[in-house]
Amino acid sequence: MRIGIDCHTVGSGIGGNESYAFHLVRALAAVDTRNEYRLYVTRSSPAVEALAVGANCTLVHVTPHSPYVRIPVALPLELWRHPVDVLLVQYIPPPFGRTPIVNMVHDLAVIHQPHFFPRPEVWRQRLLLPRSVRRAARVLTDSQHSKDDIVRTYGLPPADVVVTYPGVSDHFQRVDGAEQRRVLQRHDATPPYILYVGNIQPRKNLRGLVEAFALLKRTERLPHRLVIVGRKAWRSADVFARVRALGLEADVRVTSYVPFADLPALYSGATVLVYPSFFEGFGLPPLEAMRCGTPVVVSNRPAFPEILGDAAVMVDPAQPADIARGILAVIRDRGLRDALVARGLERARRYRWEDTARRTLAVFAAVCGAPGC
Repeated sequence: MRIGIDCHTVGSGIGGNESYAFHLVRALAAVDTRNEYRLYVTRSSPAVEALAVGANCTLVHVTPHSPYVRIPVALPLELWRHPVDVLLVQYIPPPFGRTPIVNMVHDLAVIHQPHFFPRPEVWRQRLLLPRSVRRAARVLTDSQHSKDDIVRTYGLPPADVVVTYPGVSDHFQRVDGAEQRRVLQRHDATPPYILYVGNIQPRKNLRGLVEAFALLKRTERLPHRLVIVGRKAWRSADVFARVRALGLEADVRVTSYVPFADLPALYSGATVLVYPSFFEGFGLPPLEAMRCGTPVVVSNRPAFPEILGDAAVMVDPAQPADIARGILAVIRDRGLRDALVARGLERARRYRWEDTARRTLAVFAAVCGAPGC
C-alpha cells in the first residue's frame, strides 16, 4: 500500500495532535517495512526531519500551512499528482477526491464545549466535521468514551469507528541525580513543586488549578511552587491575570514550551502532576508522568476513568477545593503516594505506540482490501 499521512502539526509545538502524528509515524516505521509512506508536512524543523526514519518514508512539503488553503486546495492537488491508497488525517480531510480517508477524531470537545475554543475553530468544526466523519472509510479515536460519543453524535455505524489507544513513548523514564538537577535548574523548577504539563487554554482548567494552589498555600502553608509547562494558547492571559490577582507571582513558574528531551526530568522532579482538564479524549501527560514514577491527580471527567482507572486520584475540576483535596492527599499520605506510583507504572505500560501502529495498520489494510501488511 501507499499510505499518506497528514503531519502538518509536527514541529508546531501545539501538544497532543502533534504528539500523535509524530509518535504514530515513528512507530509505523518501526513495525512496517513493506508499505510506502508519504508524510505531508508544512514546515522544516528537527522534529519534521526525524519523521523520515524509515527507507519507506518520504517527506512531502505541502504549503501553505493555513488549513483554509492547504486542506481544500494544496493537499488535493498533491494527491491528484501522486495518488495514495489511503489518507490519514486528523479531524478535517480534503473536501473532495477519490482517496479513501481514515479520520482520527481525538474527541468532540469543540462540539460539546464550544466556549473553551476560539470561535473560528468552533464554526469550522461545526460546519465541516459532520460530513468529514460520515464520508470517511473509517474513523479512529482515542478511547471507548470518544467512540461512543462519535457514534451517538453523528449516527455512525459502531463498526466504522475504531479505538486505537495512543501510546506512551519509551523516552519517559525516571530521571534522577545530576541529570535531573541540570534540567530543573535550566527551567528554574526547584523542588518541591506541583507540576502541570500541557497547553495553557481554558479547557485545561489552569484557573481552577491556580485557585486550588492558592487555597493550599493559604491554609496548609505548603512550601511547594506550581510549575506550569506548556505553550501559551487561546485566552492564556486569563490564567496569568488570576495568578496576579491571588498574589502568587513568586510561587508560580511558567516555563512555556520546553524541549521534549527535558520532560522526563521535569516529571521526575515533581511531587505530583495535576491535570484538571474539563474534557479529554485521552490525555498523554498523566501517563507520561506515571512512566516517570510521579503520582497523578486528574479530573473525574471523560476519558480519565477509562484510561487511568485506579492509578490516579480523581477530583471534580469545577471545584478548586476538591482539586486541593486531591493534591494534599498525595502530598501528605505516603501510603497513597506509593500505591499510586506502583499502579501508575503498571497502567502506563499498557499503552505502547507499537500497538497503536499495528491497530492502525489493520485499519488501513481493511480500507484498502489488502490481505495484510
